[in-house]
Amino acid sequence: MRYNKQGLFIRNLKMVVDWTNIEARVLDYHSFDDLLAEKTLGVLWEIDRVRSEKNAIILAHYYQIPPIQMVADFKGDSLALAMKAKEIGDKDLVVSSTVHFMAEMVKLLSPDKKVVIPSSDASCSIAEGINASVIQRIREEFPKAAVVGYINTTATVKAEFDSVCTSANAEQVVQRIPGKEVILVPDHLFFRNILKKVDDGRRYLTYEGVVGGSIVLYDHFDDSEFRFPLNGTVAPLLDKGTCIVHEDFTPEHVKEYRRREGVDLVLAHPEVRTDVAELADKVGGTGVMMKFLKDSSAQRVLYLSECDLAVPLVEAYPSKKFVTPCLLCPYMKKNTLDGLLYSLREEVDVVDVDAEVVEGARRSLERMFELTA
Repeated sequence: MRYNKQGLFIRNLKMVVDWTNIEARVLDYHSFDDLLAEKTLGVLWEIDRVRSEKNAIILAHYYQIPPIQMVADFKGDSLALAMKAKEIGDKDLVVSSTVHFMAEMVKLLSPDKKVVIPSSDASCSIAEGINASVIQRIREEFPKAAVVGYINTTATVKAEFDSVCTSANAEQVVQRIPGKEVILVPDHLFFRNILKKVDDGRRYLTYEGVVGGSIVLYDHFDDSEFRFPLNGTVAPLLDKGTCIVHEDFTPEHVKEYRRREGVDLVLAHPEVRTDVAELADKVGGTGVMMKFLKDSSAQRVLYLSECDLAVPLVEAYPSKKFVTPCLLCPYMKKNTLDGLLYSLREEVDVVDVDAEVVEGARRSLERMFELTA
């Protein structure tokens, strides 16, 4: 590898990505000094070289660190990644630079592919707030109810759902799934915001968590709580399934940025608190935010989501100014550039799904696609 007089790499191999663009972005990145930029470019180049050798594809979520998003073949939100996972094509190896439940989803939808993840510790607070045993216990109390589960769950939990949904399609799935009673699990903040748009006379119950040995559901039909004992059911790792990033945004954040930055548009992820969502101009997942901006004349935008969503936002709308309190997901940040290179080169941290849950988990994912077709 050689450098030209500007310090950029000169390569003789045919690479996968547009290096002129990547080099310019890395060198211009505000948090990189020259030494870090040079090191980062070296790792990115090696990732690109190994990817070509192994006929691999790199998928990355919008919350990954900027260099990972830069080098990824495809980046997107959960729904976009799910759709892409069905279209891997002739690639031999998939690197899912996401959290673990998303990597499982890739494996479920591309079962013949080898899938690896940069860090097997990249979990999710929503996923840690629910387990399959709790879903089974809920079904004992509501045997005729339809159960819709958020995509931010493990494959074992997805196998217990009637359908999965994402932040981009939850409203469609919730309204189209049959049943007089619909139970939504987790996260309850997310579903409370979604249900503000749903008024079809049915009974909706959201999973609030486990409190004092009891499972708590909130009944939106009569504005009341419904509690029943675990009865020996193993409790989840966390007592509630909410996003530790999105639940930390406050109404004060919105008011401060409107005053200090003069923002003319506030975008909020549906996992935020309901009092925050009420102050937003648009509530939707990351993909919804991206599409909404296409027809918006707003120039100063506050987005209430993970800080590194700035990467695709600025890339798509360079003339707009984006501001945020910059809250970072510690789970997403477990994936590092060096970790990505190692998992790609050594094909370690392989993602597999237990055979006994594959059919059920894949069924709930496919049901989501059917309901939103």
